[in-house]
Amino acid sequence: MAHEITVRQDGTAEAAFALTPAWHELGIVLDHPMTSVEALTAAQLDWKVIQRPVAVGVPTTIPTPEGMVETLRYYDIPNMLANVRADNGLVLGTVSEVYRIVQNTEAFVFLDGLVIDHAMEYESAFSLSGGRKVVLLGRLPKVDEIVRGDETLRYILLSLHHDGTGAIRFGPTAVRIVCANTYSLALNEGGIADLKAGEFTREVAIRHMGDVKGKLQKAREILTAANRQFDAHADASRELASHRMSGAEWDRFLDLMCPVLDPRDADWTEKRAERIDKTRAAIVAAYHSPRQTLEGVAETAWAAYNAVAEHIDHLPRRGATPLRRAEARFNVCLYGAGRDMKRRAFETVCRFAGLTSLAV
Repeated sequence: MAHEITVRQDGTAEAAFALTPAWHELGIVLDHPMTSVEALTAAQLDWKVIQRPVAVGVPTTIPTPEGMVETLRYYDIPNMLANVRADNGLVLGTVSEVYRIVQNTEAFVFLDGLVIDHAMEYESAFSLSGGRKVVLLGRLPKVDEIVRGDETLRYILLSLHHDGTGAIRFGPTAVRIVCANTYSLALNEGGIADLKAGEFTREVAIRHMGDVKGKLQKAREILTAANRQFDAHADASRELASHRMSGAEWDRFLDLMCPVLDPRDADWTEKRAERIDKTRAAIVAAYHSPRQTLEGVAETAWAAYNAVAEHIDHLPRRGATPLRRAEARFNVCLYGAGRDMKRRAFETVCRFAGLTSLAV
């Protein structure tokens, strides 16, 4: 399945989430933000990775009293090791001898240490593809209040690749990561680069070699840069909330986001025209919904953006089962046309509000 969450032989999933279940309905859901100990235990990630020599079997014919017999002769592969789960013996991948393991427990300790008094709270923790990848999503203590009663959260992603196919990845994200799909989306949010002194991007990739722990300590500088980006996005959102949309501006924004189909258009059909009319009506309804009529939000550029986002996120999707419909909604919201429309809506309302240079 698309989620790639590890499911053990006993049928339980190596996944834990705070407060809200994931669309795939796997894993444990706690009724409060998780501590590192709770997340590690609930997601069943307290296993270790060990390394074993790698050998290759070569078919060989040897003489015996009964005649020639086919067998395998094993030869060690120099400078190569296998990463193996210590609890079940699963081979996660092959790596060079310079590869340095970072255990799941070490990743939690590292994220905890980024925040004063170990105040990091965990939104999700899970493994993918049998444990080949482990993903942790921490929630930073600071909450951005755009207007009173309208808050946004700050997330930090850390992932380990125990299969040797990737580096340790660390960086800020606005996506609640619950499976392989959202993990991929988060990686595509910003640039990725090797962690080098003085070269920090939105997200970094730390190679499993050399002084790994020393490199991880430099991630504090990345967290500082990430918080600046979060601050910039929150400031932009507050600017949007302070810009009142006139009736003419709202009509123009709606036309830009979802233009009426002209009957003179060669592609005009009654079905397409009706679908566009329904979309426009849904966005207008969202603009005037209780969520967008909070004090300080109503009839602002912030409400205009959220009206589009709300329509995309809550639009019913097709599927044979509730799970399939949930997956379809998830994919539309975070990928393809839905994601692109939300991004375009944000950039468009920024221009209405006179914001032309944003670190978002």
